[in-house]
Amino acid sequence: MIKVGIIGCGKITERASLPNLVNYNDKCEVVCLCDVIKKRAENLAGKFGLEKVDIIENWKNLVTRKDIDVVFVNTPNYLHEKMAIGAANNKKHILVEKPITISLKAVNNMIKAVEKAGVFLMVEQTQRFDPIHQAAKKVISSGVLGKIHNIKGRIGHAGPEYWSQGKSGWYYEKKKSGGGCMVDIGVHIADLIRWFKDKKVVELFATIQTLEKKLPVDDNATVLLRFEDGTKGEFECSWTTRPYEVLTYVYGQKGKMTTSIGSARPAVLTLVKTGVGEDPNCAFKEENLEIGSGGGWDNAIHYFIDCIQKNQKPFVSAHEGKETLKLIVAAYESNKRGKWVKIN
Repeated sequence: MIKVGIIGCGKITERASLPNLVNYNDKCEVVCLCDVIKKRAENLAGKFGLEKVDIIENWKNLVTRKDIDVVFVNTPNYLHEKMAIGAANNKKHILVEKPITISLKAVNNMIKAVEKAGVFLMVEQTQRFDPIHQAAKKVISSGVLGKIHNIKGRIGHAGPEYWSQGKSGWYYEKKKSGGGCMVDIGVHIADLIRWFKDKKVVELFATIQTLEKKLPVDDNATVLLRFEDGTKGEFECSWTTRPYEVLTYVYGQKGKMTTSIGSARPAVLTLVKTGVGEDPNCAFKEENLEIGSGGGWDNAIHYFIDCIQKNQKPFVSAHEGKETLKLIVAAYESNKRGKWVKIN
C-alpha cells in the first residue's frame, strides 16, 4: 500500500488528487494533508471521508514523516522547487503539479536533488494521459501518417478565476506563478506537442499579450516552433476562450489527424487514397479513433501510483518537465526581444 501525503489543499487537490486517490484505495492511502490554512485541509478531509488522515500546516513536517512514500506538491508554482527538494532529501517520490517550476535554475536544482536521492519525480502533465491524446499518439507512432510535416495545438478556457480563488489568487502574481496563461496552460499544449512530435524544438518565436483581463500577466499567446528535423509547429493558449477547448492538428505525408476534447468526434484520422487517377485532395478515407476510458487526471495519478509500486520511472520525468519549461521560458524571451530565440 503506497502511503501519500499532499501539500496544498486548493482546487487541484479537491478536483483531481483526492478523488483519484480515494477511488484507488486498493493501492494507496492518503495519510496526511498539509495546508497553511488548516481549515481548508480539514474541509477536504471531511468531504472525502478521510477520518484517519492527519492535518498539518507545515510542509516540512510532512516530508520528514517515515510513514509517507509519496508527496504530491499541489502548491503555487514558485514553491515547487523547495518542496520537491525537501521531499527528495527525505527519500520521498514526488508528483508535482505543472509547471514543474518557474525557472531553469530551479528545475536543475530539483533534478540534482531527485537524482542524488534516487527517487522518482513525475510532472502532472495530464494532457498526455487523456485517452484522446493517447489514441492520437498511438497513431503517430504507428507511422500510418508518414513523416509529420506540421503539428499545431491550442488550449483555452475562461481563466483560473472561474474555478480557483478568483482574481485575488496567486495565479495573477507573476513572482508566484511565473506568468499568465503561458505558464498555466501553455505548458500543457507545449508538452503535448513535444510528446506527439518526439523531436527537439530548436527555435521559437512568440507573441504574448494581455487582451482582455485587467491583470499584470498574459491572457493570450501564440508560439511558432522549428524542430530539429526542419519541420514546423505552432501552439496557442488563451484565458479568454469560452468554452474550454483542447485542439490538435497533425499533418503528415499520407494524411492528417485532428483531436478535439469535448467534441462529438474527439479524434479523427483522415488518410488519402493513392493510386492511378486518384486525386489525394478528394480521394480519402476517414475513421474515428477508438478512445480509451478515463480522463487525464485519473489516468495520470493512477499511473504514478503504479510506477511507485513497480519501481518504474515515470515517462513524464523531471527531465521532461525541464524540456517543456525551456519552451515557456524561451517564449517569454522571444516576446520581449521580438525575434526568434534558439533553444539550448
